[in-house]
Amino acid sequence: MEKVFHFDSPSGHYRADACVISCYDARFDLVVRKFLKRSGVAVYDHVKIPGSAKALAATDSDVTRDFVLEMVRISMRLHHAPRLLLIGHNQCGAYGGAGADIIVPDLFRAALVVSTAEPSLAIECYFADFDGIYRCGPPAAGKMSA
Repeated sequence: MEKVFHFDSPSGHYRADACVISCYDARFDLVVRKFLKRSGVAVYDHVKIPGSAKALAATDSDVTRDFVLEMVRISMRLHHAPRLLLIGHNQCGAYGGAGADIIVPDLFRAALVVSTAEPSLAIECYFADFDGIYRCGPPAAGKMSA
């Protein structure tokens, strides 16, 4: 094996401030990182999947939903993440380029799925647009913090 890049990564165990689920659309990487930092989320477990909340909200794939739930549970178990941030974004390819009117309800459905599976976890929903990040209000049912 040939070393191609030197960097000293911390080797100690860490505690995550949160588990974050977002889409892997690179257009929103910088704004999400800056938002998390400004929100006091310095250390986090990042689950990046196409459509972010869509995998949890969709009713057609138990396997996908269960896989994402397991990622959240691993974050809670190994890194003691006390909260989950679900971040959707505008013009998401997994939604066929849809906007907030389609994606935000899925954020709420995903939050309800996670809240039902892990009631102790605080859940926050956000929507990233090209001009910033928006907090989504809580749905009528389910335990979420806004």
